[in-house]
Amino acid sequence: MFDFHLHTTKSDGVLSIEEMLDTLHLSSIQPFSITDHNHALAYECFDYTQFPCIPGTEIATSYKGEIIELLGYGINPSVINAWYKDFYSEQNLERIEKLLFNRIQECARRQGYLFDNTLSLNSFEKGISKKVMYQELVDKNPMFVSYFPTYKAFFRQGLSNPDSPFFINEGDTYLSFDETIDLIHRAGGKAFLAHIFEYDAFRKNHYIDEVKDKLDGMECFHPSIPMRESVKLFHYCEENELYVSGGSDFHKPERHIPMGVYLDKTLLCSSRFNWIPENLRILL
Repeated sequence: MFDFHLHTTKSDGVLSIEEMLDTLHLSSIQPFSITDHNHALAYECFDYTQFPCIPGTEIATSYKGEIIELLGYGINPSVINAWYKDFYSEQNLERIEKLLFNRIQECARRQGYLFDNTLSLNSFEKGISKKVMYQELVDKNPMFVSYFPTYKAFFRQGLSNPDSPFFINEGDTYLSFDETIDLIHRAGGKAFLAHIFEYDAFRKNHYIDEVKDKLDGMECFHPSIPMRESVKLFHYCEENELYVSGGSDFHKPERHIPMGVYLDKTLLCSSRFNWIPENLRILL
């Protein structure tokens, strides 16, 4: 088994780097990639060259208003981390979170939802504005949870969905799609579109056909993608000379999605996996 999509406590996972490495070893999952959100800080904490590891990251961007994510594989962690520490400096993060906080409140106000007008942010970690407002709307509006039963649903189906009245068009708080690909390439990596089945507008409007020539590959195997659709995506990548990846997107055991991806050897022998270094590809 392999897994090229894993998150640690350096972003929003629950396993420390040491716990992650121990779990991967005990589960015989190799090769692997830790792809924490918007940075590669995990790789400052262990000598990844001594493991069957491809250094990676997962960077948020947007396409025609919808927030999507790109995986970067084979990156130089130092390049990604230098960008991250500048782009998400304390000053810039505070500006972004206050901006999004006000946008969500305005959306809620227009739709007649109740919330405390004196509510404020006490910290400025990434995403805090959306999480605080989601909980506030759930607490003050009993029916709200029937529309958005989880924070992830609120984020994907509301805030980042151009067809939703809760759409806040936060693309101006991220690098553009082209800039994000350029960052990954400048770091020596390859840019893969992550979990396409989580992007409703992107899929519905067939935007993949518009961006495929800018990408190096696509994450075809992911828990959000039914296996039959994964195989279709795999053939799409074959037809368009895109590389293929896959991963569990592991964050925490409570999601009941285990680490590791198992594929038939006939798929693994495809040239679509040639982006993986030869010394690691023989482990598949």
